[in-house]
Amino acid sequence: MPAAPLEHILCPVDFSEISALGLRFGAALGRCSGARLTVLFADPFLPPPYFTESRLEELRRQRQEWFEQARRSLDKFVTETLPDGAEAVETQVIEALPVDGILRAVRELPADLIAMGTHGRSGVNRLMLGSVAERVLRASPVPVLTVRPTEHGPEPFDRPRHIVCPVNDTAVARRSLAYAAQMAHCFQAELTVLHVSEPGARDRIGDLCAWVPAELRSLCSLREVTRQGEAAREIIAAASESRCDLLVMGARHRRFFDTTVLGTTTVRVVRHSPCAVLTVIDKESKES
Repeated sequence: MPAAPLEHILCPVDFSEISALGLRFGAALGRCSGARLTVLFADPFLPPPYFTESRLEELRRQRQEWFEQARRSLDKFVTETLPDGAEAVETQVIEALPVDGILRAVRELPADLIAMGTHGRSGVNRLMLGSVAERVLRASPVPVLTVRPTEHGPEPFDRPRHIVCPVNDTAVARRSLAYAAQMAHCFQAELTVLHVSEPGARDRIGDLCAWVPAELRSLCSLREVTRQGEAAREIIAAASESRCDLLVMGARHRRFFDTTVLGTTTVRVVRHSPCAVLTVIDKESKES
């Protein structure tokens, strides 16, 4: 299945250096693919709790001032983060909670991909789905690129040179491989296709070389690697050993009462990956 062409990338930011990482990666992808780039700041602009109804006019004035200051701050943030490409970037400030604003912007623009920075977590917090990035990932209708600080690679970000794409015998894995090949071709990066053979798994691939479509081989420098063991652990280990810059993987939404959740493997890889992760969501899969 070919990857859909990227036409519009959304980069949510909060003025932190973490969000600047996502913006740099998103801008590099935009330059390479020719996609438009919109940088978004979403904030509810909530008044202090002591405001009373008699002070509504003052509240309206202050909210307008906050909004205009946010616009100026966003333009400055983009210029400082992308000194050589800020003029080609669109910016938006909207009044909304961050997750709600991001998902609304994806629909209204519309955007084909979200690129955003995410804070690394440790300890008990790794057991929780609490960050904005993870909540967006759970609800997004488009692929989500999450970028965090890495132990290798100079800043500012240049481009990914090594991409890893873990696959199994599923439709969403084929879609993720198409995205990975497209990006490897775009960035002239090396692509490693990884299959982790888990005992008893239903979606194992017997012959990875035969499974990879021949037409993808002409797009980029590609090699196949098979490992044995538990999927998330082996994917993270392979990403670390190869010093990858980008990991592209498919994920399936599963029904859980009245909402959807991501599989354990996806959550663990996104949280622990040593490099940026592009998660390609299978929107049609609603397994129980």
